[in-house]
Amino acid sequence: MKKYFSGTDILIDDENATTLSGMVNDPTATADSDGNKYLRAGTLLTSDKDFETTDDGSAVLTPTTDATIAQGILRHDYNIIEGAVPASVIISGTINRHRMDTETQKVYTADLKKTLKVSLPKISVIDRD
Repeated sequence: MKKYFSGTDILIDDENATTLSGMVNDPTATADSDGNKYLRAGTLLTSDKDFETTDDGSAVLTPTTDATIAQGILRHDYNIIEGAVPASVIISGTINRHRMDTETQKVYTADLKKTLKVSLPKISVIDRD
């Protein structure tokens, strides 16, 4: 049996990072064999509202692979089987790509990391085992 939820934390240093609470969801996600839907730690997130200035819960963040519109990065794995859930979203700090699941790691190409420096300039991505 594949283990889908690990409590993974991709953030390296809490003291020198900024995380914000926000609602996350993925309406396109499909349930796995156990009936769960997960958003994975390291997922790039965006919203149709400015997440950093909207604190009323109306800026629901959803996954994106477009680093030019990324507003944050999901810190942990979250089960979204029942829809949007509150989550910890990283907007500055150092994240470790090797703590992400294999599929999420693949998103972090050299080009994506360069582009991410524009939308989230205070994020550093390292590759440490």
